[in-house]
Amino acid sequence: MQHHILINICAIFGVATAVIIICRFLKIRYIIGYLITGILLSPNTSAYFANMQEVEVYAEIGIILLLFTIGLEFSFTNLKKIQKYVLGGGSAQVLFTIALTAGLIWLAMRPSWQESVFWGFLYALSSTAIVIKTLQDSNKIATAHGKFILAVLLFQDVMIVPLMLFTPLLAGEGGDSLTALGWLLGKLVLMGGIAYLLTRYVIPYFLKTVMKVQSQEVFLIATVFIVTGIALMTEQLGLSLALGAFVAGLIIAETDYNHMAISCFLPFRYVFMSFFFISMGMLLNYQVFLTDLGWIVFWTLFAFFVKAMAGIIAVKVMGLEWKTAFAVGFSIAQIGEFSFVLAQSGLSHGLISDNNYQIFLAVSILLMSLTPFVVSNAERIYPIFNKLIQRHE
Repeated sequence: MQHHILINICAIFGVATAVIIICRFLKIRYIIGYLITGILLSPNTSAYFANMQEVEVYAEIGIILLLFTIGLEFSFTNLKKIQKYVLGGGSAQVLFTIALTAGLIWLAMRPSWQESVFWGFLYALSSTAIVIKTLQDSNKIATAHGKFILAVLLFQDVMIVPLMLFTPLLAGEGGDSLTALGWLLGKLVLMGGIAYLLTRYVIPYFLKTVMKVQSQEVFLIATVFIVTGIALMTEQLGLSLALGAFVAGLIIAETDYNHMAISCFLPFRYVFMSFFFISMGMLLNYQVFLTDLGWIVFWTLFAFFVKAMAGIIAVKVMGLEWKTAFAVGFSIAQIGEFSFVLAQSGLSHGLISDNNYQIFLAVSILLMSLTPFVVSNAERIYPIFNKLIQRHE
């Protein structure tokens, strides 16, 4: 069994290396290369991976580590400078996207209101990994729209947790909705209390004791112990492993050892994140492009313009200029990596059909593929739009 896992890992990274080298020559982002690798290795494309259980395990570990590192970077001190954008702009963008998506889908398709709202959940999230990397590569992270985008993406990364928790309630599982919601809020309050105690009294003392050994290896092992311990504790409370990992990141971020933790985990983050994107590509059946191409094109355009519109409105609500609003709106007009996880949850709870799930994956991959080009040119959109308006006046 161990050799089988090693052979799978070898195959995944071998194909991924070749694909990413080709993508590099074609100036395609590495995350798109991971998705292409997944499509090539998919059971729907080749017979190599008939059973994807190992890859799904790697993907789950990738999500845990990804949320942990996001928690590490979620520094309250640094976020005070953009807290207005995080709370105001982020919440406005998420709420407007959910409302616009759910309303338009319900009016056009007449599904149940639960399905409509769930589609709003899926569209509310954008790709932190691709957008931030593109902004960093183009030195635009410190611009007005770059700061707003960072704030919105941080808020979205936090929102994945409550959206995941509300999905079963939306599906009508867990009995009476109000009672289930009450239990959920109670568990979150309990988790918050435990996190506060760990942050103030337990984890700093524990890490200070560990650091007396003056060994990076021991520190790494101790950090893994903290992450897995808190993640398992949240699972015992009926929450999620991912939530526990995020809380663990927040706790360690408040200690004096957060930078060391980031330096230790950053390489692992990218390794397991690659497994996550590859596994998402493996879930896609390429034949959906042959059977439902019209719907894929329609939903791609729908998602792009609804998300762009919601982003523009959110920026204007915060009182910023139109140029910034257009740059932000079009930069976050894609579907995020955490939407894949949310879609799998919706599929298991009956909120999305198998065929619609495949169309959703295809739309997500197309939008992610377009994102680097759109983000790099987002500042040019409003001047072009403004000139067109002036010509017609």
